[in-house]
Amino acid sequence: MNILVTGCFGFIGYNFIKKISEDKNFNFNLTGIDLLNNPYSQLNKEIFLKNNNFEFYQENITNINNLNIETKEFDLVVNFAAESHVDTSIYNPDIFIESNVIGVNSLLTYCVKNNIENYIQISTDEVYGSASNNFFKEDDNLNPSSPYSASKASADMMCNSYMKTFGLKIKTIRPANNYGPYQQPEKLIPFSISNILEKNELEIYGDGSNIRHWLYVKDTVDGILKVIENGKSGEIYNIGSGVYFTNNELALMLVNKFNLNAKAIKYVKDRPGHDFKYAVNYDRLASLGWEPNYKFDKALDETITWNLENKDWLSKNISQIRKNRKLRFSDSKTT
Repeated sequence: MNILVTGCFGFIGYNFIKKISEDKNFNFNLTGIDLLNNPYSQLNKEIFLKNNNFEFYQENITNINNLNIETKEFDLVVNFAAESHVDTSIYNPDIFIESNVIGVNSLLTYCVKNNIENYIQISTDEVYGSASNNFFKEDDNLNPSSPYSASKASADMMCNSYMKTFGLKIKTIRPANNYGPYQQPEKLIPFSISNILEKNELEIYGDGSNIRHWLYVKDTVDGILKVIENGKSGEIYNIGSGVYFTNNELALMLVNKFNLNAKAIKYVKDRPGHDFKYAVNYDRLASLGWEPNYKFDKALDETITWNLENKDWLSKNISQIRKNRKLRFSDSKTT
């Protein structure tokens, strides 16, 4: 099977191509596209290309229809390419519209023009908005709270329209909060590990009571592969783990792992529009024979160990990330 993977050197995309390249059970020929617009994607590219024969194009997906890709018949496009950090979407929403909406439209038109029927859109559970006591199912209404989640919801609607208008066979996947190796340290777990290593306080938004549904990236990759293999065209699949923690609970776990105490935690001004809880029902994916394989404590230990063994990777752009976190409260909301 010939697969075009966009955003191949981002967090989940990189774990996806890494799994395929290392597991001989998958007979996939991969072609990748990535803009390489952050230092971590650039590092992932350098690591991957050292050990793999891989056809790669550095380009924005918005330009895919102008890209001279080596002629081949792709059986499937898997789209990981996206701007994904909520804080960034608050002070610079334009780049989310460009990548997550216009970029997806460009990919879909590319599929139509090149007779590629099969397409997988990697979405997010954040499109549902904040949960109360319920677990969102795939057919529930979308109620995004941030420019990021709104752009992803818009992309999902674009996919729906291309199925109805052009007959594309699209499967949409909405994972819970991912964590694991190669996650950029703008996200909570690697950002907290970086702060601990640099003897800084852990920063927790608001009072730390927000609840997240935590999903190890290797389980996410297995779920995506299960959908590729057995998923039904036109369906949406949530991926979850059943593991929920408040940000307070997660912060305490991290400081305990490093033999620190709660004094290492610092509470900072809350993020605007901060969803209280994410929670999804993933029975539809489970019905395909998938289930999460990684226990949280073990997976968290693996994540910590990976970050400790890759300190240079972790610190590559951390100074800029710390500066960017403050911009969400800037008077100027765009740059």
